[in-house]
Amino acid sequence: MKTTSVKNLHLLFVDDDSDESYLFNEALEQAGLDFTLSRAKDGNDFIAFLTSNPLPDMVLIDLNMPYKDGLESLIEIRSNPEFNKLPLVIYSTTRNKVFIDQCYQKGANLFIVKPNNFDGMVEIVKKVCNINWAEFQQPSREEFVINTITY
Repeated sequence: MKTTSVKNLHLLFVDDDSDESYLFNEALEQAGLDFTLSRAKDGNDFIAFLTSNPLPDMVLIDLNMPYKDGLESLIEIRSNPEFNKLPLVIYSTTRNKVFIDQCYQKGANLFIVKPNNFDGMVEIVKKVCNINWAEFQQPSREEFVINTITY
């Protein structure tokens, strides 16, 4: 994956847990990134955001949310040609290969396993936010999952 130093990256973080949003914001700041962070609290809020705001540079979507979960949101977004090139990254605690395979098959660009510590989150944020999404090529299934532990 090619990386680049990104200026003023607009991220959309989709998660129903406000503590996760806070930690993600803190990790972005700790990573020293130039960013604007928007938030959506569930899949419905996510869809509404995309249809009423300028598109973000990248979206991180929690897999487990109420009303419309990350996989349902992914499927809906990928069914709309307007959003085909929008980088969608699933962000979840699960290591379940069935869920990961479904996300891969339904069009997620990457799958991040949530780290269990703040330093791990900073490390992953740096990796994902420095990807050159304009030149991004879908990785193989083996390279689809990003985490701080060898998977």
